[in-house]
Amino acid sequence: MVQAVEGVVFPWLDPSRYSFALGIEAEGATWLAGQTASRHDPASGRVVSGGPAAEQARICWDKIEAVLEAAGRGVGECTEVVEYLTAEGLDAQDEIVGERRASCAASTMVVDALVRPDAVLEVEVVAGGPSHQVRLPQLLPIDSDGSVVASGDLVGQCEWVLEEAGRQLAELGLGLEHVVRTVQQTTPATRRDYRATAEARRRLLGPAFPASTGVLTSRLPHPDVLVALDVWASTAPKEIVRHAEDAYASLTFSPATVADSVVYISGTTAWDPTTGGTIGEGDVGAQAEFVYDQIRQVLEAAGGGIDDLVKTIEYVTPEALPNYRDVNTVRENVLGRPFPASTGVAINALLSSDWLIEVEAVAVLNQ
Repeated sequence: MVQAVEGVVFPWLDPSRYSFALGIEAEGATWLAGQTASRHDPASGRVVSGGPAAEQARICWDKIEAVLEAAGRGVGECTEVVEYLTAEGLDAQDEIVGERRASCAASTMVVDALVRPDAVLEVEVVAGGPSHQVRLPQLLPIDSDGSVVASGDLVGQCEWVLEEAGRQLAELGLGLEHVVRTVQQTTPATRRDYRATAEARRRLLGPAFPASTGVLTSRLPHPDVLVALDVWASTAPKEIVRHAEDAYASLTFSPATVADSVVYISGTTAWDPTTGGTIGEGDVGAQAEFVYDQIRQVLEAAGGGIDDLVKTIEYVTPEALPNYRDVNTVRENVLGRPFPASTGVAINALLSSDWLIEVEAVAVLNQ
């Protein structure tokens, strides 16, 4: 059963103004909303989020600890950490890492901006987790000698990180057929070569493809690589959610996968699977409305509903960020209570220049 974490209060945060929970508990895990260094400044009477990178990181972790404590957990139970860094944050990454309080591996995504304009990082964590889930450390095309593999070759690097995922899973007695979710970062400069990476995914991940999200970031965690890949696998049997099957027949990802009661939903955009066109061009609110309706349909096809969402991650383009409040209105109208935990960041671009928002999600079916 999906439950919101209760008992944590940030005096400057009015929950009635927002459509997300600070934390959600389900299936032995606690999913937290992304945290920035936002806090109340007594001198100005305003909410601020700036300051040196190390100070921002400390405040993020103070807030994360407060939410986890309300859930009866500690940072030692974190199983996933994602640090969303602006370019300024990436340049100060050593300082940020020095303040990290979780011992599990952390993934990095470079963003063009955060919703709090002075923030240089947002930290998202999961504590505990479904017992069947396996999360690999973020994969970069760098071999054991520290050398970049297939330098300048997006297809070769994508193939290598997938094969490396297979090698790491094999050490755990699993294989690529157990992968339920991937998140892939590439840069805008490689957009025209992106379609060519499908062959490696088809060969290594098919035919029961995982849920997948793909975004374009202005920089990657290492300056000389073209791709970064995050991989989740499951020891439980993987089921493919059947939705718009004709549209997905030629693609190398599924709309969603289910392992035990956990639903992993692919990054969903304004792509209309019935026509191949884009819904709501130029209007992030209209696109968000379509996106969340698609997520609802996928969850219903999985045997659940929109109330089963525990976590959403919203990637918006820089041009959509000024109207991001329109997405909050959509969420208030369509999502159930408690609201899922949520993170929202502005990335450089999505795979189609017509798309303004992409939402990936995790749900837990009420069985």
